[in-house]
Amino acid sequence: MNGMSFHQLPSSSPAAGGGLGRVMSVVLGLLVWAMLAMLGLVFAASLAIWLVVMVVVSLISSLFTGRPAAVTVLWRRYREMTRQRWPQQHPGSATPRADAADVTGASVPTRVQDVHWREVPAAPKAPAPRQQP
Repeated sequence: MNGMSFHQLPSSSPAAGGGLGRVMSVVLGLLVWAMLAMLGLVFAASLAIWLVVMVVVSLISSLFTGRPAAVTVLWRRYREMTRQRWPQQHPGSATPRADAADVTGASVPTRVQDVHWREVPAAPKAPAPRQQP
């Protein structure tokens, strides 16, 4: 043992508080669950409302500007990508390391160019800093 004492939390079993304690724990549990469910519903409803509002605003603005709505542009791009079956799915290979080399370009032959070596002159020493009185 390490000498630290920990106090045990009160029991959460229904028998610990008697009949009234059980009823209160069930009621409070249902209230907490209902509150969290309502918060989730409010969030989902507000998100849906803003989505509808922004789509309507985009469609109305497209009527005045003559440009296609953002929703229309996104839908067209999505349809174009699905027609091209993007991204292409290649069948698996028995040599995954070779496949990775193909993807990264490591297996592509490159032109190697020899270079001549040369001496690099040492950097000139900096003068010592002057001390101010």
